[in-house]
Amino acid sequence: MHDPAETATLRRALVWDLPTRLFHWLLAGAIVGAYWTGEFGGFDKTWHMRFGYAVLALVVFRILWGLFGSRTARFASFLRGPGTVWAYLRTFGSRHAHPTDTHNPMGALSVIALLLAALAQAGSGLFASDDILTEGPLNGLFSGAVDSIANRTHAIAVWFLIALVVLHLAVIAYYRIYKRENLVTAMVTGRRDLPPGLGMERPASLWLAGLFVAISAGCVYFTVEILPPLLR
Repeated sequence: MHDPAETATLRRALVWDLPTRLFHWLLAGAIVGAYWTGEFGGFDKTWHMRFGYAVLALVVFRILWGLFGSRTARFASFLRGPGTVWAYLRTFGSRHAHPTDTHNPMGALSVIALLLAALAQAGSGLFASDDILTEGPLNGLFSGAVDSIANRTHAIAVWFLIALVVLHLAVIAYYRIYKRENLVTAMVTGRRDLPPGLGMERPASLWLAGLFVAISAGCVYFTVEILPPLLR
């Protein structure tokens, strides 16, 4: 919760731009869709694979946006060293909120872990096979060892991804209930209460976001549709 003396000075400020918010919710939907169709979609894995391609394209977009997007979305703005992370963890049990205009040090680790887990899961799916009806577009194009590693990775990484999602939701609930800080609303509206001087003055261009969407979709399309025939 916010200190009463600080509350009087807080102002509503932009934190998350539209591309970052859309990425967040689309990735959540794509992961849920991929899991559901993979576990309960029967033998036809068409939609499971489509959701996987969407996850892959979204992760590529987030990497580009994390390098060249709006300030608060850039990796350089929220990734911190071990000392800063440890100092933040020491205050984790405090009810006093420390609002920031980007991810806090622990949230930054969560972002990177989720991106890596999603990339490992979707990327391994390109090479994996269920040995029944479905195989990834790159399955069988390289050595059998690659396909075997991909199958194992695809089977194991999903549990790391699920664990990270559950942990992510638990921390959000902790902040909402214990610290009285609503992180979900900020990811919906893009705004939160911050001290003066914090906040995003000008988000990156939506044209740049559109370009990155096209690049991300193009990379996945090339990998899935164009590259396999070239390698066969």
